Parts: sequence; structure tokens; C-alpha cells
Amino acid sequence: MARPTKAAQTRKPAVPALKPGRSTVTPAKTPAKCTKATVAAKPTQNAASPAVPKLSKDELRARVEALERTNATLRAKNRDVNRAARTAAARIAELEDQVAQLEKRVASAQPKPKRSAPSPRKQRSREIDPGDAVPEGVAVQEPAPLDEEAETALENLTEKLKANQPE
Repeated sequence: MARPTKAAQTRKPAVPALKPGRSTVTPAKTPAKCTKATVAAKPTQNAASPAVPKLSKDELRARVEALERTNATLRAKNRDVNRAARTAAARIAELEDQVAQLEKRVASAQPKPKRSAPSPRKQRSREIDPGDAVPEGVAVQEPAPLDEEAETALENLTEKLKANQPE
């Protein structure tokens, strides 16, 4: 599964690449002076270069195949990691939504400051009996009996009211 090779570019760019933030004008450098000692100290290029082993086509193909297998495993791992990252991001968003909902619940559950005196509008509405507007045949005469939970709640409320009343 060899990949097609790309043709090497033989043309050099017209302008050399510059690092970002560098100006195009550079100060002129003075060339370093070579002394006889430095020229004599430089060995010839052929003698100093390490011997590069020549590889056969079969060995090169084997190396290319090994590299392609490594590349395939790395791509698979990358896919797995990306999938895990997306899953984690979705979970984070879900948890953030839950936190926002819980914060709203806590904010609404906190007791709100009560007014010292009710508004005059509410006082007027208490003066009118709400049962006056309902005809006798339609209104329920007796309330439904309380179940166990309602009875315990009523008992608890009466006990608290008795405890809170100043004597």
C-alpha cells in the first residue's frame, strides 16, 4: 500500500521566508575572517562524513510498510481520543445544565423577605367573602376528609403555631 510520491519542487521562492515580526531590512553583516589555523583545522568533507549505509529496495519497502502500519494505528488512536473528547464535552455540557437548574432551585427555595404590612388591596379582598358569589347548589358544603399525610401536616403546623405564640 505504497503512496504515490509528490514531485519535488525545483524552483526556489523569489523572496526568502521571514519570521513573523521581523522587518525586511536587515543590517549588513561583516563576513568572519578566516585565518590559516581555522582553514587547516577543517577536515575535508569526504573524510569527515559518516558512512551512510545503503539500503536495498526491499529494506526500504519494509520500512515504509512499518511506518504505514504505525501511521494507521496512530490514526485509529486519534479517532478514539477525539470520540472520547466529544463524549466528555457533551457530558460537561449536560452537567453544566444540571448545575444551572440546581442553582435556580436553590435560589427559588430561599425565603424571600416578607412585607411588614399587607397592601390595602389585599385587605379589601379579605373583606369580601369568596363564597358569596357561588350559588348554594353548586358549592361544596363539607370539605373532603383529610388523609394521613394531611393530618400529620396539620398537627405539625398547629404544634409550631402554639410554640411560636408568645404567652
